[in-house]
Amino acid sequence: MSEATSDFEQRIIKLLSKDEAPNAIIRLAGDASNRAFFRVSYRNSPSVVVMAYQDSVPGDDEIFLEAQRFLRNLELPVPAVYAHHAQEGIVVLEDLGDDLLETVVGRSDETQVARLYKKAVDLLLTMRQATMKLNSGCRAFQLAFDQEKLIQEMDFFMVHFVRGLCRNEPPRSALVDLNRFFTKICATLASEPRIFAHRDYHARNLMLQGDRLVMIDFQDARMGPAQYDLASLLRDSYVTLPEEVVDELVDYYAEATGNTSQKSRQWFRYIFDVMSLQRNIKALGTFGYQASERGERRYFKSIPRTGEYIARNISKYEEFASFRPVIEDVICSPAADC
Repeated sequence: MSEATSDFEQRIIKLLSKDEAPNAIIRLAGDASNRAFFRVSYRNSPSVVVMAYQDSVPGDDEIFLEAQRFLRNLELPVPAVYAHHAQEGIVVLEDLGDDLLETVVGRSDETQVARLYKKAVDLLLTMRQATMKLNSGCRAFQLAFDQEKLIQEMDFFMVHFVRGLCRNEPPRSALVDLNRFFTKICATLASEPRIFAHRDYHARNLMLQGDRLVMIDFQDARMGPAQYDLASLLRDSYVTLPEEVVDELVDYYAEATGNTSQKSRQWFRYIFDVMSLQRNIKALGTFGYQASERGERRYFKSIPRTGEYIARNISKYEEFASFRPVIEDVICSPAADC
C-alpha cells in the first residue's frame, strides 16, 4: 500500500466511522485526474464510493458538485451525492457497481454493442434537449471550446506527447506545418454553434445499472460543437467500434437534430471527423502527460488505436493532403510504435 493510499484510507475511516465503521475499503481504478476512488463496504449498509482529491486546487470538489446538482436537477442520470467533506476534499457517492460501458462491451456481441451505443447516443440527445435553452445554473455555460482553448490542447499535445513521451523535437518546417494544421481545424471547430457538452463522454465514463446508462466524470463540462461528445463516444481511445456502427450512429444523431438534407448531413459528418481529429490529438497529449509526468503506463495500449483514428481521418479529406506527411511523421508513426 502506498503512503498516499494509506493517508487516504485514514482520512476515509476517520470521516465515515462516526455512523458505522467501514468493513472494507478497496481502491478502485482511477482516471486521468488528481482524484482517487475507493469502494467502502459495511456489514449492515449498502456500499458507497468515496472520491478523494489529492493535491487539488481549492474548489475542485465544488465544481464537481455544481455539475452534479445541475445534471441531477434536469433528471439526467448521474450518481447521487450522499456527503461532502469540504475540508478533507472528500465526496461520498452512490456506488454504481463495476459495469463500465467499456467492460460490458468487452463481453458483448456485435448486436448488443450496437444497442448499447444507440442507448448512449439517445442519452446525448436527451441531454442536448434538456440543456438547449438554458444559460445558467452551471459554470459550463461560461466556458467554451473556443479557438484559444482548442489550440491550448494542441500545445499540450506538443509538450507532453511529442516532446515529453516521444522525446522528439521536430524541425522548424514541421512545426510550421503542424501549426497551420492545428490552426485550420481549431478555427473550423470554434466557428461552429455550441451546445452543452459533457466533455469526456466515452466508455470509461458511462456505467450500466441494469439497463440504465449513468454518466460520471462530468465536472469539466463546457460549451462546444454538437459533435464533441459524439466524437468522444464513437472515436473512443478505449473501444474500437465497427465502422458501420459509427456511420449509422452519426447519421442517426444528425437526423435527430434536424440535419435532414444531404448538404447538412455531409457538413455534420465533416465536423464530426474534424472534431475527432482534434479530440484524438488532445487525448494523445493526455496519455503523454500521464506517462512522462506521472509515471502512469496503463494508457499506453490506447495510444496506437488513437493514432489509427487520426491516420484514417487525415487521409479522408483532400484538403488535408499537404499535412499528411508531417502528421504521419510526428503523430501517427510514433503512436503506432507505442
